[in-house]
Amino acid sequence: MSEDETLAPTLRDIADAAGVSVASVSKVLNNRGGVGDESRRRILGLAEQLGYQGNRSARSLQKAGVDGAVLIIPAEAYSNSQFYEGVVQSIIAEAAANSLKLDVRLTSHADGRVIAELDELLAARPGAFMAVGMDDPAVIDRLVDSKLPAVLVNGMDRTMRLDCVLPDNWSAGWLATRQLLAAGHRRIVHVASRHRLSMQRRLEGFKMAIEEAGIEFDPNKHLIDLFQMKVELPQAQRAIRQTLQDGRLDGVTAFFCATDVVALSVMQGLQSEGVRVPDDVSVIGIDDISIATHSRPPLTTIRIDRGELGRLGVQSLMRRIAEPEASVLRVNIGVRLIERATIGRLAHAG
Repeated sequence: MSEDETLAPTLRDIADAAGVSVASVSKVLNNRGGVGDESRRRILGLAEQLGYQGNRSARSLQKAGVDGAVLIIPAEAYSNSQFYEGVVQSIIAEAAANSLKLDVRLTSHADGRVIAELDELLAARPGAFMAVGMDDPAVIDRLVDSKLPAVLVNGMDRTMRLDCVLPDNWSAGWLATRQLLAAGHRRIVHVASRHRLSMQRRLEGFKMAIEEAGIEFDPNKHLIDLFQMKVELPQAQRAIRQTLQDGRLDGVTAFFCATDVVALSVMQGLQSEGVRVPDDVSVIGIDDISIATHSRPPLTTIRIDRGELGRLGVQSLMRRIAEPEASVLRVNIGVRLIERATIGRLAHAG
């Protein structure tokens, strides 16, 4: 790829400069309606000023013989979490900006159907493939064997054969736990479901943080594994009530929850048993979904930029399409603490 091509302006560059959406820029440059006269003039002027020469992405796809990609996502993940809506919306917008047609498919992990459904999709030989929220080794093997351009979004290939774009889950777990430790908490319980690599990485960050504080990790004291208890993430309150009644939470002052959905459910379970947040116990989650702002009290969390996940996922796929032999990339997106009102400082903390 030449320097001129690398620096050539994109629809997003024009949209950012004009203060409008990529969709508006696309409409104007393709002579379609739906954009006001003033915005249209501004877009056309900036396109000329920036030296826009037409859709470089479309030419790249045409050269590679790829006209679209299949986007596959587990239906269970999509329906149970607000997190994936933001990711998918960003993928769709970025794909449109890059002239990449998407065929969005829901699949299911139930009864191993995902492999049969994936084989059927691959047999149709789509141009490229995106898998969101999936890191099953069997799925990865199928995608690698297909030799199609493919990327995992919010999933990780430990064998380093597929490009991956995901949040830095280890850092998310470490940062969340460090925030509780800084508030003086030592009896911290991690509430998670260890069936996915992302959850395992968050647990590893948790373990490192408490061990750095001189606390030896004991799964019987420090972990509530919802998967082991056969409890779905949104029903974590059931697990909390059960462990409260069993006396396993005596002396616990804080909960680090693997997702915001788990955290909100944990808070409801605690509050139903008369336990106050943050007066009696503190709670922190991960994701920063929209309803976290509106819980009572508002949830302290670790923010994951879902829009960036989607954008970089598409950009990674476009790179793979244009450069099939390029080195495999694993992109870890940074995370950020969002302080709200669910962490209380212990009186004995300095």
